[in-house]
Amino acid sequence: MNNELLLQLSQTVAPSGAEGTLLQQLKKEIEPFVDEIHTDVLGNLIAWKKGTNPQSGRLMLTANMDERGIMVTHVEESGFWRFVPIGTIEPVRLIGERVRFTNGVKGIIGAEQTSGKDVTCTELFIDIGASNAEEALRTVAIGDSAVIEHTPPEIIGERIIGKSLDNRVGCVILTEIVKRIGVLDHDLYIVFSVQKEVGSRGIKTATYRIEPDFALVIGTAVTGDTPGAERSEVKLGKGPAIKVLDDTIVVPPEIRRKMKACAEACGIPYQMEVSPQGKSDAGAVHLTQGGIPTAALSVPLRYPYSPSQMVSLADMERTIELGIEVLKRALP
Repeated sequence: MNNELLLQLSQTVAPSGAEGTLLQQLKKEIEPFVDEIHTDVLGNLIAWKKGTNPQSGRLMLTANMDERGIMVTHVEESGFWRFVPIGTIEPVRLIGERVRFTNGVKGIIGAEQTSGKDVTCTELFIDIGASNAEEALRTVAIGDSAVIEHTPPEIIGERIIGKSLDNRVGCVILTEIVKRIGVLDHDLYIVFSVQKEVGSRGIKTATYRIEPDFALVIGTAVTGDTPGAERSEVKLGKGPAIKVLDDTIVVPPEIRRKMKACAEACGIPYQMEVSPQGKSDAGAVHLTQGGIPTAALSVPLRYPYSPSQMVSLADMERTIELGIEVLKRALP
């Protein structure tokens, strides 16, 4: 597996609606291994690998590119920026964090008051070091977006720690599957989707256009193996999690059965994911047109919604292996 690519993608700034830099990195990575590649109107990166018997059906493999972020809406006369969240963010956790805009400008998030848990984004501001509004507008404009900045990602033993591993791990897994899977009987469409964090917008249009006969969504699942964590049987280092349920989808029992049988036949350890509070692109895919048979594999992840997330490289490798086997056996 390409660990260097994962480290690189983790550092890339790509909030919902501004995924362009990440898209170019992924396009360069997979272009030699596909027959066609293009970007659609919403910004999804869609690739196609031609099968030996296209009449046998279409498969779709997808992971989202975007991450949660913030967007500036107003500049104070004193040079401080006001902002709104892009995706779900807990305002109290932003106080004192550094941010990096898509153009590279950096700043610090401050608060009008720092006591209590009822802080809202209306009480927060971004300090980019400007002395007044005119100076602030020289480098940042209304509508510019940013993400939380943190120390560079690093690999410690068999685990990686970094920002935005949800869902940069999915992007890396897709690139590895494309490189390893070879030619299938079926056409394979690979979608790196946009704007998942604001309502799975990108994957809706991509799925509608492709009309797959089966879809496999790659994402992450929050673990339940840390002190005080919510009840969950998903653990770091125990293999990919086969999705059963999240807030967007209840995966049909027959699909789950086939996923489990595939893992057991290949000797790949797996877990079952029940994440009632989680969200994924799987639900949007499943409900497209008359309904798409949809499966999802999740890489266990610790410390979601934070600038320092943790995943197991072994879990990622096993997800790649199981993803390939599922795609090979998905359609008759």
